[in-house]
Amino acid sequence: MRFIDTIEGLDDIFSTDIPKGSVVLITGAPGTLKSGITFSILSKYLNNAGEFGTYITLEQSKDNHLANMESMGLELSDNLSISDFSDYRLQYDDFSGDLLNLIETNILQYKQKMGDKFTCVALDSLGALYSLLDVEPQKMRKRLYHLFEPLRRENLTTFVILETTASLGMNYADKFEGYLADGIIELGIHMKDNTTKRYIQARKMRASAHSMDPFILTVSDEGLKVYRGNIF
Repeated sequence: MRFIDTIEGLDDIFSTDIPKGSVVLITGAPGTLKSGITFSILSKYLNNAGEFGTYITLEQSKDNHLANMESMGLELSDNLSISDFSDYRLQYDDFSGDLLNLIETNILQYKQKMGDKFTCVALDSLGALYSLLDVEPQKMRKRLYHLFEPLRRENLTTFVILETTASLGMNYADKFEGYLADGIIELGIHMKDNTTKRYIQARKMRASAHSMDPFILTVSDEGLKVYRGNIF
């Protein structure tokens, strides 16, 4: 089972699979299906590969997240655990400096429990993480490196969601996250001739052959679909 076989049409963008152990940024504005595409890739991959993973949510509760996924026709695999950290934002804000260590410990404990069958991690999202960390921007790259590098050493394929909006004050994906990540998949919305279309574009993927063109991303009765079309 390949990651690029999990969503219909994704293998038209990628000629070769996303390498195992990569850190992949899923970036885009609100409403571009960042959580949906990440959840869909992990659920379908893990279900068919017989492997295990965890989806860490910092923004929504587990119930709300699953309700949103269900509305798009996306089903939770029995092999994907949802780690709900959303309450942490309310209960432990004064101790937010420990959050990165807590997340890393949670992942590595799950890895120890499941062994080599534990292969995938998703973090939703970096924006929520930034809101909790009282860290200067120039120090953030070092903090993220210490989060991502142990996951690479454990050969965990990690999908990290990053919302790119003006409210963050800068486009982080063009700064330190972009350098730390092995891949960047950009999701967006484009309006043309009074028609609005979502698109997906592989900006970067180390050790993988892929198109740089944008592809249309849609929600169907059977989940997400990707296909080539006239976008811009």
